[in-house]
Amino acid sequence: MTCGADVLDRLRKQHGKYREMADIVASQRSVFNSLDVDGILGLIERKRAILADIERLEAELAPAKADWAKVRASFSPEESRQIQATLDGTQQVLRELVRLEDEGRALLKTRREGPSEAVQEQMQNRRARGAYGGR
Repeated sequence: MTCGADVLDRLRKQHGKYREMADIVASQRSVFNSLDVDGILGLIERKRAILADIERLEAELAPAKADWAKVRASFSPEESRQIQATLDGTQQVLRELVRLEDEGRALLKTRREGPSEAVQEQMQNRRARGAYGGR
């Protein structure tokens, strides 16, 4: 996969997945505040699915990244510009994602210091039901 269009396509897909992840993380505050255990578990599952997609795209990009200088030299000026813009946009989304995840962790920490026994019990009950095929 050394064609600039292929690299650009995969980078754009990866950017979209990171954007999707950031949107989920941004929405998790209300789920955490409501202590909706099923909602929290749903978010975790959605995040896992997105991460699997990101890992697949990363594996597809690995050959190009392994010899990036040579691969990049094969791009047209327009492809290079679009690829750089996509990479820059992805870096911005990743910074936002880290910030949002940090905020989420801080929120959970303050929640943990509060009345969390009920949440822990609900999550344990949910895990137990899941282990035996129940919902």
